[in-house]
Amino acid sequence: MQHHFRRQNNDLTDSGVSEVIGAILLISVVIAAVAIVGVALFSQSTPQEIPNVNFMTGTDNGNNLYLYHNGGDSLTTGTFSVLVDGVVHNYTVSGGGNTWSLGKNLVISGITSGQQHSVAIIYNATGGGAPGSGGIIIQSGTASNITSASPVNNLDVITASAYPPVISVPQLVQNVSSRSVVFYRENNTALSQTITPYLQFTITQPNSTIAWSSATCLASNPLKLNVSDVVTITQPNSYNQSFRIAGIGNQLWELTAANVNLNVADPYGNTVCNNILINNTIITGYSNFQSTVTLTTATSLGSYYTGLTKYNYLVNTTPQLTSQLINGLNNSQIYIYNVSPGSVGFFVLQYDNTTKSTFFAGNTTQVTVNGNQVYP
Repeated sequence: MQHHFRRQNNDLTDSGVSEVIGAILLISVVIAAVAIVGVALFSQSTPQEIPNVNFMTGTDNGNNLYLYHNGGDSLTTGTFSVLVDGVVHNYTVSGGGNTWSLGKNLVISGITSGQQHSVAIIYNATGGGAPGSGGIIIQSGTASNITSASPVNNLDVITASAYPPVISVPQLVQNVSSRSVVFYRENNTALSQTITPYLQFTITQPNSTIAWSSATCLASNPLKLNVSDVVTITQPNSYNQSFRIAGIGNQLWELTAANVNLNVADPYGNTVCNNILINNTIITGYSNFQSTVTLTTATSLGSYYTGLTKYNYLVNTTPQLTSQLINGLNNSQIYIYNVSPGSVGFFVLQYDNTTKSTFFAGNTTQVTVNGNQVYP
C-alpha cells in the first residue's frame, strides 16, 4: 500500500508575510517624514506683529515734548521707546496708566523749546530697545517750529498749569486730512440696511451723558454714563432715518439719531431703550469705536450734485495732493462702508431723512462707485 503525504507550500506563506512587512515599513517611513516636516514647520517662531501708530508733536511752557496719539494701535509702556534726536528718553502717559491710546499724550521732559527735533517710536515687544538692539522703527517725524505757549490770563477758563500742547496749523491740517474721505450728496441717499446700522464705543472719561425722548423708556434722562460703559446705538428700521455726529480726538461733541435702540452695558446689567429719539449726546472720552453704518445712494438713481474726495496725505513721508473722485452732477451707485472717525478722531456725519441729503467726513473701510473700489 502506498502512502501519499501532502506537503505545505511554505514559499506562498513566506511571500504573504513579506508583503505585510513591506507595507508596515513604508507606512513607518511616511509617518517619520511627516513628523520631521511638522517639527521643522512648527518649531519656527510666529512672526512678530508690528503695530501701526500715528502721532503729532507739541510742547508746553516747561520744555516738555508731547506726542499726541491720533490714530492706529494702542501701545503698552515698556514695549516701545521714544528717540528724540537719536537719544532714548523716558516718557509718561498723560492721565496715568500704562497704555498710550487714541487721544492720549506721551510726555517727554527736558526737550529744549524753539528748536527742531527728530522723533521716532522704536517698538520691541520684549521691552523697548533702540535700533541695532532688536528694536523696529514703527513711526517717525519732526517736531518743527516748536515754541513755548504764551500764558493765558483768564483763570476762570484755564489754570496756569494746564496749557495744552502747541500744534502747528499745517501739521494739524495734515493729520486731520490724512487717510480720510469727504462725501456730499444733495439728495437720494440712505443708510444701507444690508446689515443693521449700529455704532458702539466704550466710555473712558466721566461726565458723559445721553439725552433722549421716549414715552416708554424708564431710564433716567439725561442718562449718565460711567467709565467702562459700553454704548451701542442700533437703527433696525429703514424709515425716518437720521444721524448727526460731530467729534474730534476721543470726544463726541454731538450725536443725535431718530428711531434707534439704545443699549448701555455696565458691570451691573444693561440699560435698554427702544425706538427713541436721541436729542443730545456729550461723550468726554471713548475708545474701541465700531460701526456698521453704511451710506449709499438710493436704489432709484438720479442725477444730483455729488462730491467725493479721498485724502491719502502721506506717501513715503511726502505730502500728496487730495484725489477728487466726483465733483458735480452724478448718478453713480456709491457705497461708503462702516463710517468711523478719521485721523485725530475727526468725525462729521449728517444724514437728513427729510431732504435725503448727506455730508460725511471721516474714515471708512471701503468706498465703491458703480461696484468698483476707489478707496482705500
